[in-house]
Amino acid sequence: MKKLMMMAMMLVASATAFAGDSDALKQILKAKTYAEAEALLKSNLAQLASDQEKAKAYNKLVDLAYEKFKKEDDTRLTNQALQKNDPIDTEGMVKAGIDALNYAIECDKYDVLPDAKGKVKPAFQKKNQDRLQNVRLGLLNQGFIYANDNDKHQQVYDCLNPYLLSADSPLFKDIEAVKNDANKGAAAFYAGRAALQLDNNARAAEIFKIGVQDTAKQVHDLCFDLLIYTLGKTRVTKEDSVKYLNDMKELYAQYPDNDQVYASYSDAINATGDEATVLKIAEEHLAKFPNAVLPHVYKAFILQGQKKYEEAIAEWNMVPETQPNYVQFVYYRAVCKYNQAADFNEKNSDIRTGRLTPDNDKKYRDMLTGAQKDFEKAQELDPDQLTVKWGYLLKNIYIATGQQEKADAIL
Repeated sequence: MKKLMMMAMMLVASATAFAGDSDALKQILKAKTYAEAEALLKSNLAQLASDQEKAKAYNKLVDLAYEKFKKEDDTRLTNQALQKNDPIDTEGMVKAGIDALNYAIECDKYDVLPDAKGKVKPAFQKKNQDRLQNVRLGLLNQGFIYANDNDKHQQVYDCLNPYLLSADSPLFKDIEAVKNDANKGAAAFYAGRAALQLDNNARAAEIFKIGVQDTAKQVHDLCFDLLIYTLGKTRVTKEDSVKYLNDMKELYAQYPDNDQVYASYSDAINATGDEATVLKIAEEHLAKFPNAVLPHVYKAFILQGQKKYEEAIAEWNMVPETQPNYVQFVYYRAVCKYNQAADFNEKNSDIRTGRLTPDNDKKYRDMLTGAQKDFEKAQELDPDQLTVKWGYLLKNIYIATGQQEKADAIL
């Protein structure tokens, strides 16, 4: 009798265990193809009895997608090893890899939740972490292959974007090989560039932010340039401009010694008309980086625009001749000196005669001479006036100072 009772209890326990799979889950698990299993899961998700059932259902999709990916990848590896040329469904392999990754991440959301007894017992996490690292590598390699073709922006993005997104997922983020991935920066560059080509500017910016963290200078610099470009490209509305300003402020806080960021941040502030803040940031920047040149340029432009010519000239004097595009800076200093002279002449000329006193006339001519030297330097650096138009004002100086022969030589 006792044995019969024990057998009955075992049968009840067995029945209870098997009853754990709902009819909806059983249907999904019986599916033979990925498409069938995916359709069943989408239509029956609400009917699944628990988080554990949802994890099991999603893992069924991972199994089927991974099976397709592995089949094609095995053929690829065999072709390489044996120098064969068996057909490979590359498009199908990529899609299967993306699906396997996405559904493994979804599976993990439920797999790590406590069961009815409050215990956390992930059933699929370790297996998916192990096998899907190979999928990530496959998507990375195929993304790089697509990147060699200038017309495959969508394919590059489709491969590399999931690769990058999965790295930050709870399923993979603590895996050592993923944390120390040497290919992440290059993947970000190609994925971000593809997103840019596809006009997905918001995602491109996020991807380039990943790329700038790379320790390889070339990757960092390329991603940095494209990040600045992308952030600027998104300015359409007033709200976009505010966001851009905040983005630049954040970047400047991260990279205060980067000239490109400093310039973009200053330009964004200047676009709001807040010249005082541009000047303030320039002073603060010079306090931290005394050898910086750009703050002097920004100060000079603003002070020159405010007709504070003496202060502006002092800032222009801080720009060394070794600076790229120096011809522009020496030209702007020349204009500043010319305007200073014109302003002095206007303020000090006799109201009736329009003439200056001898002393003031000498000061005026000295100012013009200073401007002349700078214009002549611009002439030396840019004789054909391809960059700056020094001819008109230099000719005026020659005429005003009685150098008619030189004036006539300027066409």
